[in-house]
Amino acid sequence: MTPTALMLLALAPTASAADIQPLQQEEPTAVLPDIEVTAARRGVALGGQEPIVSYDSTQIQAFGATNIGELVTLLEAQTRSARGGSPVFLVNGRRISGFREIRGIPPEAIERFEVLPEETALSYGYSANQRVVNIVLKADFRSLTASVNVSRSDQGGRTTTASENNLLKIAGADRWSLDINGESSNALYETERNIDRSASNTVDSAGDNGERNAYRTLLPRAAEASVAGTYKHDLNDKVGMTLSGSLEDSSSRSYLGLPGFTLNLPENNPWSAGGDAATLYRYVDLPDALTRQTNTRAAELGTVFDGYLGDWRWTATGEYSRTETDTTTGRGVNETALQDAIMAGDTTVNPYGDLSSAVTTVARDTANSISQSAEAELVLNGTAWELPAGGVTTTFKVGAEHQSLDSESVSSGDTTDRSLSRDLGSLQANFDLPISSVDRGVLPKIGDLSANMNLAYQELSDFGGVSTVGAGLNWSPVERLSLSANYSNEGKAPTIQQLNDPTISTPNTAVFDYSTGQTVEVTQVTGGDPNLKAEDRRILKLGVNWQPFSATDFRLNLAYTRTEAEDEISSFPAITPDLEAALPDRFVRDADGNLVSIDARALNFSSRKQQDVQWGFNFSKPFGKANPALMGQGPGGPGGGPPPGGGRPGGGTTVVMSGPGGGPGGPGGGRLRGSRGPGMQPGQGMFNLSVTHTWRVQDEVVIRDGLAPLDLLDGDSISGSGGQSRHEVQLQTGVSKNGFGAFVNANWKSGTRVDGDTAGSADLDFSGRTTINLFTFADLTQRTALVERFPFLKGARIGMGVQNIFDDRVSVTSSDGATPVNYQSDYLDPQGRVFRINLRKILY
Repeated sequence: MTPTALMLLALAPTASAADIQPLQQEEPTAVLPDIEVTAARRGVALGGQEPIVSYDSTQIQAFGATNIGELVTLLEAQTRSARGGSPVFLVNGRRISGFREIRGIPPEAIERFEVLPEETALSYGYSANQRVVNIVLKADFRSLTASVNVSRSDQGGRTTTASENNLLKIAGADRWSLDINGESSNALYETERNIDRSASNTVDSAGDNGERNAYRTLLPRAAEASVAGTYKHDLNDKVGMTLSGSLEDSSSRSYLGLPGFTLNLPENNPWSAGGDAATLYRYVDLPDALTRQTNTRAAELGTVFDGYLGDWRWTATGEYSRTETDTTTGRGVNETALQDAIMAGDTTVNPYGDLSSAVTTVARDTANSISQSAEAELVLNGTAWELPAGGVTTTFKVGAEHQSLDSESVSSGDTTDRSLSRDLGSLQANFDLPISSVDRGVLPKIGDLSANMNLAYQELSDFGGVSTVGAGLNWSPVERLSLSANYSNEGKAPTIQQLNDPTISTPNTAVFDYSTGQTVEVTQVTGGDPNLKAEDRRILKLGVNWQPFSATDFRLNLAYTRTEAEDEISSFPAITPDLEAALPDRFVRDADGNLVSIDARALNFSSRKQQDVQWGFNFSKPFGKANPALMGQGPGGPGGGPPPGGGRPGGGTTVVMSGPGGGPGGPGGGRLRGSRGPGMQPGQGMFNLSVTHTWRVQDEVVIRDGLAPLDLLDGDSISGSGGQSRHEVQLQTGVSKNGFGAFVNANWKSGTRVDGDTAGSADLDFSGRTTINLFTFADLTQRTALVERFPFLKGARIGMGVQNIFDDRVSVTSSDGATPVNYQSDYLDPQGRVFRINLRKILY
């Protein structure tokens, strides 16, 4: 028996004879003229959209991910929508109670991982600015997974240790899991990196560069612990139930530098050189006087009930969440008594000596916020009526939510209490209307054509109503080619956090002042702004998805997106003269023109226009010689069986797949016209390659009515990290065979520049950046001889990786050739190259 067969037998879950089910292998099919083979495929998503990318269980192993959470991170380029929304997650084509439900599940439990276009989200009651990730789990699987991950910067100074543990059992329609995770990182200080503050405009006649850098964290000390659990069970043959919950506790501690102050020495002071009046700036060794401590505790509970009413699928979801955050910030020291003693002629006071005992610590600022939300939704999906080309698939959603945010902040002794609550009601409807159908012989010469229309309305108790209207066309003129056009007008109210977060002042925040060309340390104010308005977006998207060759798993996708927004809600932009002229009340300068503080709370831009083109391809191919002795046995691990989808190993048969609720085009149907190409056969390896290129054609912002637009692609900026890169390329490739694998993730962004806009103000040039990450792994279970000698290695995997292999960082240069303090490479990317080792053991 071959080593691979031994591995499959060793890892297969034990079961009694009564529990053993026959493999659902496809029976031999006779090839007849004009006959199309039809097979049911588990977990097909609603909406009938073709996946942008789809991975089976063997392809997923090439990524070397520890769990679904890490896998999603690795595939961020595929799951990210050009419209900006985070993805929607489904399990087996059905809504879930939240990402916590699946985050810790090991990739070995996945049968299929699909990324679908934004239009699919409408069929589940979500908005069309999110891609959909449909994760189909194996029908029977159980495991206990323990993983330890240690990463450390190449330059030292910071080590992160994480432990992730998962217990999982899937038995048909039943599933339960438990996750227990922890992570900790030590602080990284400026003194552990090459940070030069000598160019700072801080008055400092008595402190050296060491004092300027002392006790300033580039990255805070952080710790986090969490526990999450999920239980899924079918109550009967029509209704399923899922319960999930999580608890999380996290903390961080930052040092903001040594407290400093200005002392004035009068004439004839014995400590003044030459007896002349003098001014000096002193630091005192009291680092705890300028620290920030943040503690966060979060709890979430969620539930999902779903089932069928006749041919209609219904889903009812409910969720409660509570997050409490406590923040304390040091405000330095009070030197009044010291200054008074000097002015009174106390010659025993040495202004150049240790003054720690001569000053008092100022009372700390505090902020506390408690955010709570409770929501419920009911989604109904089915065929409202039949047309010649197929059924009109409809989705209706009704929802209600209550949100509250209570905050209290104490700043400089002044207390501010805020309490805001919001009741939200929502309605949404989506209609998919088939116009032509090749299968049904309705206008077959033009292929498959369907139209979509969606309507949504939200009523907010504190804000009024916002609405969304959208429509689209989906056309497949020939097999393996689909085209789409979609337009939407979307209203969006500011979140309760954007309106009501507590006000927090952070001293010694380094920012670049374009007006003076200097890096200055200011007090930065953050929090909510109750004056924010709702934003309105108009989005046009044109898309193409093409599989050129029926026998090759190679897919091309292209999307053009144009977005026009009014009153866009945005974080505070970069500090430019244009911005200060438009928002003078957000800036405070002293009598000499030095920037003292900025109000960096969110704001509304008057308008914004964006156009971008995103294209890419996904390719996978098995390689190596198949082992005929293993034919008919699953290529995955436990719970494997035949290849996903029930096809024959290596088969390239054209299959029409339908989900629950009907045939092609019906509710739950996902019609794929074409083939994925030959699948991986036992004994072979798998190669994956994915490339995505984003070309930003336009990105212009008008801050206030009457002002000229800012061109973020040509010298303007609304962020502290430069302008908007015109081009961005992301590449992912992986290869695995016989338990060994490697995965490469690369990202390139073109450089940008920011013009100072006024005569004498500085320009900044931001270089492009290429980051390449490598992760390699070895599944020791497949080393049969090694496992026989050391049985404890069964189920063990060792992984090693390097993040940012070439230690490439953004280089920022001012028009005078210097690099501003807050744009030094160690400031922008304190860790640089990071080495990682992962030890993982899975028991079946």
